[in-house]
Amino acid sequence: MRRLKDLEAWLRYKRSLLEGIHEDRVIGYLDPGAERYLEVFNKPTLLVTTSSCTGRVTLIEGLWHWERGEARVLYKTHDPIGVDVIARHVSREFASNIWLKVTGPIVHFRTPSLRCASKLLEYARASGFKHSGVISLNPVGGHTVEVMSGVQLMIPLKRNGVILVDRDSLESLVALANEALVEGRMRLEKLASKISSGLDACEP
Repeated sequence: MRRLKDLEAWLRYKRSLLEGIHEDRVIGYLDPGAERYLEVFNKPTLLVTTSSCTGRVTLIEGLWHWERGEARVLYKTHDPIGVDVIARHVSREFASNIWLKVTGPIVHFRTPSLRCASKLLEYARASGFKHSGVISLNPVGGHTVEVMSGVQLMIPLKRNGVILVDRDSLESLVALANEALVEGRMRLEKLASKISSGLDACEP
């Protein structure tokens, strides 16, 4: 970013990505509450987000929750989940295998500056996103930084038609799932606070 024309090219590219985020917001693709984080994350000149998830709770029907071609989502929310919602899905006869899955926030950033990428990773790891890293190098389109935490839960609720948890146990599991969801949001708040306090490495 030593030459002005390089900076101008980056700013045009960044504006095009931000327009895409605006379109996602208009059509409802953005996670609830994501916009306030994205406003902070996209403020540094040499930084832009390309995708984001604030964390979610999902009920998945399938032999294994990771088999995308075979498994299907029964229910998904970005808010704390209730016991009755899970109990209703678990009791359905057509679903013989059900998983309760909680995933923490994940955000992808791009920056043309390795110095910016390095500082972002420092902030991310200090905020609890220990599994973050640079996943691709591209000085033209921007290096891609994946910010991700280890916050996650995968709990089998039903196997081969047999419900594995009683009502009391389900209440405990739901409390645990909601606690994990909140933990992910707290880490996202920390990262937003650090970036908003100043990310000089991401200024030209």
